[in-house]
Amino acid sequence: MNEEAMRELKALLEYLVKHNAEHAGEILELAARAENLGKAQAHEHLVQGVELLQRANEELQAALSTLGDNA
Repeated sequence: MNEEAMRELKALLEYLVKHNAEHAGEILELAARAENLGKAQAHEHLVQGVELLQRANEELQAALSTLGDNA
């Protein structure tokens, strides 16, 4: 893989990790709204969704770390 393609891959992964983290925060806000409306089941699903998103982000970060610093 050439250096430009490696830089692009890393940049896209870094963007996705940040983007997903921002969405996780937004989803937690929705979960709080659902809870305030007495929708405990929806709240739980949203919280579980955030947990899955965070796990996915851990995998994306692990993939990024395997790419190394020599782009």
